[in-house]
Amino acid sequence: MSSEAPKWAISRETAGPEAASSPDQHPSDTSVMLVPITRMPFDILQIIFTLCQDKTISTFPFTASHVCRLWREYVLAMPLLWGSLHIRERVPRWEMLKVMLQRSDQAPLNIYINELPFMQSAVPRMRKIMRMILPHVARWRSLHLTDVPHKVRRILLDQIRAKPAPNLEEINVFQDSFLQTENRSPNWRAQNLFVGFHNLTSVAWTSYTSSLRNLPTFRNLKNLTIGHGTFEDEFPPLLFIQLIHRTLSDSPSLETFKICHDPLIEPEAINLQLPTIAHYSLQTLIIESSLEVRSAAMRTLILPKLRTLSHDYFDEMVNLSCCNIIAQDNSLRELRVITMSGDIPETRITANHIPSLRAHMPFLGPAIRNLVNLRVLILRLIDFEGGKWLPDLGICCPHLRWLLFVGCIGCPISSIRLLVEKRMHTEGINPLEILCIDQHGSEPWESRLTRADVGWFFKFLTLKTRDDWVASLIRSAVSTFNFQAYAKGFTARPSVISELLRDFAKNSKRRFPRSKAEKQREL
Repeated sequence: MSSEAPKWAISRETAGPEAASSPDQHPSDTSVMLVPITRMPFDILQIIFTLCQDKTISTFPFTASHVCRLWREYVLAMPLLWGSLHIRERVPRWEMLKVMLQRSDQAPLNIYINELPFMQSAVPRMRKIMRMILPHVARWRSLHLTDVPHKVRRILLDQIRAKPAPNLEEINVFQDSFLQTENRSPNWRAQNLFVGFHNLTSVAWTSYTSSLRNLPTFRNLKNLTIGHGTFEDEFPPLLFIQLIHRTLSDSPSLETFKICHDPLIEPEAINLQLPTIAHYSLQTLIIESSLEVRSAAMRTLILPKLRTLSHDYFDEMVNLSCCNIIAQDNSLRELRVITMSGDIPETRITANHIPSLRAHMPFLGPAIRNLVNLRVLILRLIDFEGGKWLPDLGICCPHLRWLLFVGCIGCPISSIRLLVEKRMHTEGINPLEILCIDQHGSEPWESRLTRADVGWFFKFLTLKTRDDWVASLIRSAVSTFNFQAYAKGFTARPSVISELLRDFAKNSKRRFPRSKAEKQREL
């Protein structure tokens, strides 16, 4: 800890219990010293105060300093507690901000600004804020701008660029596109802001008015988020994927990368002749775009350390066209969850808009075998042609716990029973815990799940079927008169499965702890 305990506080910590009963001491001091928390070492109390501090408000140090004289001395001796400046009120409390700047001494500063101070007299307020915080720019550790008007944001960021900020590690700019009424500024390049900030470790940029197409080289960047609305709707998929390549090439230390793009028109098929690139530190990659764009990007990436493709697994899937590179280059060895999507149309409306993926079916089995650390596998809208293309999951993916068949056809129940039984009797292979069989509506009746099959599966694992979800949603609708939930049971197959996966995401650390071999391999 950078803070040092007051000398009188150290003497109280080292003094024994008899120090509280000295006859020369004031009675109130004696009663305070008898409270156990007041005799806690300064270092421990400092950690407690730091953990109690809320990032959304900045009044905690004032509250803690008014509890008692001892706590006040401790809080005043901790500059880090005063380093978070929240300018989020229509009328900022200028005196309180000045006091915090004074008491923070030389501690790093975290600055939070939203749109409320600029509801009236935007430019004068901005100038007053700049006069207050710019002299301390060398101490800035993070800057967070939320829904700040575009003109104010431009002036503020341009001023920062002109000043040296060697300790700035995080920049977070968010502008809700629904609240934005201004047009884009073609003459102002948002990427120019980051030139010179080589110590940045985290950047989050979501702004409709400032397109972010190029980024400088970041050697120390760990986390990068480019949110919805940052790119134009007509931004071509080719340029979007090239931006992903350029960002990964220029940021060798990147660990988390999230990039969002909402194409105006859903591309039917993307055939790109781009070279494959590798990145050896990326652990989380979230590409929030169309299925075709996401799959086209994944076909050109080799990410041996990647563990997560999304926070909401079912919505962020890839299609079978990615199986080739996974099977050949073994690019996703550390991946924990994946959703492989086929070309079976969910409705007649989308039947003519899905490109055929038959040519990639032979690579499905080898690709699944290369995902040696997989925990959850979701196979969606795939025609297995009577089990011909069903991966032999009885002898591969040793850590697999959840297996979900969603809207698939041509997958015999007998083949699923065989792989479940084989996993139970193969040494070094974990048995399945949860199995989902949600068959496509066009599946013949003779191939449907029977009561005998359900009884057999329930002997060894937890079986989830579409009937279970529909029944639970109907019961919920009847009990709460929620007719929307009643309809949801018949129409929204992805949503109910995503709920199941959210439950997995919450309990994955508890249910599937890392083995000693995995920990040693990471070290």
